[in-house]
Amino acid sequence: MARPVVAVVAGVNADGRLTVSRSHLRSIEKSGGVPVVFSPLNSVDDVVELTDALLLTEGPDVHPKFYGGDPTPFIRSVDVYRDEFEVKLVQKAVEKGIPILGIGRGAQIINVALGGTLYQDISSEIPKAIKHDWDESLIEPGQRVHSIRIKAGTMLYSLLKETVDIMGTNEIFTEVNSFHHQAVKKLGNGLRASAHSIDGIPEAIESEDGLILGIQWRPEYLPDMKPVFDHLVNSARGGTRT
Repeated sequence: MARPVVAVVAGVNADGRLTVSRSHLRSIEKSGGVPVVFSPLNSVDDVVELTDALLLTEGPDVHPKFYGGDPTPFIRSVDVYRDEFEVKLVQKAVEKGIPILGIGRGAQIINVALGGTLYQDISSEIPKAIKHDWDESLIEPGQRVHSIRIKAGTMLYSLLKETVDIMGTNEIFTEVNSFHHQAVKKLGNGLRASAHSIDGIPEAIESEDGLILGIQWRPEYLPDMKPVFDHLVNSARGGTRT
């Protein structure tokens, strides 16, 4: 049987160049998948037809028009074309039962595509929030900068309970790397929050059937988070072409 093909959606720079972190591609390879990079110029139907799983990665803010709002002064860079492409891609992947992993912005796109909303800017909308918006260009991306609590009984808990440094008993209290100023607000249809930061902000979302996982931190830089990528690839094996 062929190894599962995992579609990775690339970002697009202002000059039109595609960008994708090699760390994502390596993580998929180490978990037994074959990463294939697509751009927002590709056909959504082609991506769904050609791949067994989907990885959505970090990037610019999600424009609030996709969840029924207007931009506040705290919105930063956006890519409306990528937003539209990824929203449709998530919806089509869910329709076809294709596993999805969203990282950072990717988690937010999943939530928006399924009818949820976002905080456009954590610090201005939640005054008592801890710092989530660390500058990735100023610190090494593998540094763990704040704690999270992973709920017992969730898929994420079952994936990580054997590998992360647990600081609790029935729940996992651990630290993660964090580089986001937007976050999940109202959950999308069929999603539940499986991890929170101490200020109550969702740090991970997942579907009941286990095919969707979205996380706000950057697992590609944390060796103990390899089970997240393993799960994506293993979930894809059911749909792998022979």
